[in-house]
Amino acid sequence: MIKTRLFLVIILIVYWIVVGLSTPTLSSVPFLSAKISITLEKALWKNSNQEITYADIVLDLICDNNDCQSEIWGFAPEFNQGEHQGTVTIHQSHHQWMLEVDLTINKDPWLSLSGKANYQIELIQKNDNTLVGQYQGNFNNKPLQGKAFARKKPLYPQPLTYHKPIQPQQHPRLLFREETLPELRTKANRKIGKTIIHKLKETLDELVTYDGYVPNAGYHAAGQCFLALIEENPNQAADAWTVVKTAINSSYPRLFELSPVVAGVAIAYDLCYGDWDNDNRLTVSNWLAQQAQLLIEGTPDKGWNPTAWSNWNARARGAAGLAALAILKEPEAKFSPKIPIESLLTIAERNIIRYLETAIGDKGFGIEGDHYTTEPLILTLFPFFTAYYHVQGKNFATENSNLAWLLPHYLMRIIPRDNGYPIPSYGRHRYYPGGSLFAMGMGLVPLKFLPGVMWGFDRYWGENGDKSWGIKNSLDAVLLLVSYSENISSKHPSKIFDNVLVDSNKGFYVFRNQWKNKDDFVASIYGKREHLNKSWSFPDAGSFRIWGLGENWAIAGESNNKPENENVIIQKNAQRLTMKPVYFESRKDGSGIVSLQAEDWLRSFAVDYSNVAGVPGLFVIFDQFDDENNHHIWVMNTKEKVIIEKNTFMIQGQQNVTLKGTFVTPDKIDLNYDSYNQKIIAQGKGNFFVIMTVQKNRIPELKVINNSLHPKVIIGERIIDFKDQHISFSN
Repeated sequence: MIKTRLFLVIILIVYWIVVGLSTPTLSSVPFLSAKISITLEKALWKNSNQEITYADIVLDLICDNNDCQSEIWGFAPEFNQGEHQGTVTIHQSHHQWMLEVDLTINKDPWLSLSGKANYQIELIQKNDNTLVGQYQGNFNNKPLQGKAFARKKPLYPQPLTYHKPIQPQQHPRLLFREETLPELRTKANRKIGKTIIHKLKETLDELVTYDGYVPNAGYHAAGQCFLALIEENPNQAADAWTVVKTAINSSYPRLFELSPVVAGVAIAYDLCYGDWDNDNRLTVSNWLAQQAQLLIEGTPDKGWNPTAWSNWNARARGAAGLAALAILKEPEAKFSPKIPIESLLTIAERNIIRYLETAIGDKGFGIEGDHYTTEPLILTLFPFFTAYYHVQGKNFATENSNLAWLLPHYLMRIIPRDNGYPIPSYGRHRYYPGGSLFAMGMGLVPLKFLPGVMWGFDRYWGENGDKSWGIKNSLDAVLLLVSYSENISSKHPSKIFDNVLVDSNKGFYVFRNQWKNKDDFVASIYGKREHLNKSWSFPDAGSFRIWGLGENWAIAGESNNKPENENVIIQKNAQRLTMKPVYFESRKDGSGIVSLQAEDWLRSFAVDYSNVAGVPGLFVIFDQFDDENNHHIWVMNTKEKVIIEKNTFMIQGQQNVTLKGTFVTPDKIDLNYDSYNQKIIAQGKGNFFVIMTVQKNRIPELKVINNSLHPKVIIGERIIDFKDQHISFSN
């Protein structure tokens, strides 16, 4: 330890001499507002099977307006899943950084590994965003040294230009601030507000549940407290206390079920603060502090998954963050001073940021599929983002964030059907929450996207839709009334959004022809770019969906995690299979072509809405294999009546609407329809070249020219070819 500190002193003396004995300050460098993530290679160690193994650690430092915090946090998932807190002393001048870090390495629920670490880090700035260098130090008295490098990232969540800090015992604070309460009361008495309040009261007449996967007790209490505040009715607050008292004295099998209760009780506490007596507030604040700590620390059993991209992590840490925000800066008499609320809030924020960075793509597609992506959003994350905005003065839903794209993403995929507004879904359960997602997330949509999202919300669930307003539980109604803007005119989505959406981070592509009615076309393909362990991962690399002319043609099969229930080429190790994009083009009418490359298989997927082929929807798939002489299986799931004839299949919809598919290659194709499992299965050797047209009444003639080694197809005025790893369209 003495040698290490002596090394630092010598380095600093030399450093100060070099810079002319000037005092190193941040003011000597350009304006700095950033998160600086510093990676130290092999900076932690542990005994594993009587062998020492090393792990990297990433240290996160926050600098705002050239003022870097003295607090620093570390994360080393290869060591354990804990969050590691410490202090940092910084000396900086020109392009050189010297940091001295003292860190407490905390344990996680499974590993008792912990200890103390200190590092002396020297970094030199290479460009605007990166620094490189080295470090020396020790962990648990073992000397360590190695390479260090750092990357500057924009501050996220983004601090607001102006924010009025909350004061102790100042409530409400989570979903809105006290000064906006008169405006909310006025809003609740206007036409739309009255409708939403009526829907809220309907949810409060439903059964209160304290068990199941999503107990609604917390949300129910939050709805009662909101009514108590808006209508100035203390009887509602008394009813809410009865529900909360039962909820906090109930037991929950896992953190999974506990988290929505904590989220709802935190909001109820905030809204009913002025109506509950001091003893009740004391009881709830103490319970919230304990639950926040539990949801952060986790439990050492299979009922908990702290992995960054897991929906469990998002669901639990969102609830922990809400609980911490509700009791932040409360007098210590409200809860045990041994529970570090500010630190718990920081850890919740760090986990939620990692979730957004790893689980959700740049345009809102979730790695765990639609159900497991949207569920934590509506249960805990949307309320947390809203509360963080009001309490901490920071915005998660900035214009360039993936969070800002969540509702536009789902608006892109919705097609009206007789009994609702579904999407061609991916992942487990083949489900998303529909209007509830929009009701809760409306307040997080950036202003430039909001008119288009409001058009969809109004057309599907609002005045011009089913008039449900997307409200399924009490919290839906509360957040919708808070966030719904009557002063913004809706605009047709085509005026705001492109007809093609690409989530390049996750490899998800959506092609839409229009936003009109149930006859709209939406086709999509998932080029799964990464497989992440410890999460829900389906064998859906290269899987596509096709809906149009009022019918669902290519759909998801049964949700049992088997490749034959996706629209793919059956492959070995399908669940871990990933693909990378090698070609992409799109057109303003929603048409496009994308090619995706797996290890030994390339799939090119093309969509044509131009009507050049004489049909409103033309879809082409070309599957190219490195091993053309081997036997391959092609699968497409559907629900309609299917007729097989030689190398073609015909799917019959309603009112003379059909999809006809033709296998141009291979020459010898074994084509069948499994009526029990409702899937088309093709088997053969060689590449699969499949043409599908969707039409009403007349089916266009398909002509094949050239030989089987390089076939071209003509439909109407459209020529279809495959070259240079992609399908090609010409006239």
